[in-house]
Amino acid sequence: MVFEIFTGLVAFLALIYAGMAKFIQSKLVNREEVEDIQKESKKLSEELKEAQKSGNQARIDAAMKKQMEFFPKMNKVMIAQFKPMLIILGLFFAFTWLVGHINPAIADDIVIPMSDDGSGCDAAAGDGTYSACYLLEGTDYGKWTYHVTAYEGDLEMGTNYSYFAYNSDINDTFKEAPKGKPVIVSTGKEEYLAGETVSIYGRSEGATRMEAALDKGTFFSVELPVAIPILNVKTIYQPYWWFILVSLITNLSISIAMKKMGKKK
Repeated sequence: MVFEIFTGLVAFLALIYAGMAKFIQSKLVNREEVEDIQKESKKLSEELKEAQKSGNQARIDAAMKKQMEFFPKMNKVMIAQFKPMLIILGLFFAFTWLVGHINPAIADDIVIPMSDDGSGCDAAAGDGTYSACYLLEGTDYGKWTYHVTAYEGDLEMGTNYSYFAYNSDINDTFKEAPKGKPVIVSTGKEEYLAGETVSIYGRSEGATRMEAALDKGTFFSVELPVAIPILNVKTIYQPYWWFILVSLITNLSISIAMKKMGKKK
């Protein structure tokens, strides 16, 4: 139920963002001026081509002169269009940060410091393989994803992701792409039962410490009614991708609606 509410909230935030972005574009972007510049640019390009075909140097020089005089005007208009884009990008990063910050899948993550001192489930001290153990209890059965982050001092080097099955068969093999420097991750086995202890291992060259995080069987996913063309994606696993998808669809819908309204006028 919590994830259903969160999925709806992310979609609602995407609708707000798309509406705000379209409003900013309509108020700060001079469409007529941009279209006039595009038309003028096309006209001057055609004039230059015709002059070059004629072989008349004076005509070519005149067309080139017009082009050179036009460039500052075009640049001024184009630069003016970047200002609203900066505002829209700022809003985008603010909204995606908010989406990630309130993600309930992260709130219940189990963070475990990993060790390479030969204690617990760590086989040998100082061999470069960091280890962490966690006793699996409760009824959160299914696919548990985990990630291991390597650090050099306080500097984050890289993160890698994987998963295991907890008291359940799983068909979902999705895992996030690794980030930063290579981090090799593994567990003692691929399937665990209640009451067993999962052992998580990580290796990364140059790492001075590592940290593991288990998702406790809860992760964000939205099953789409149809696969996204070209990408062939039918399941969205990250809330920010869901946010982006809803934003794009909303923005496109608003644009189509505005064009139809413009034609009626």
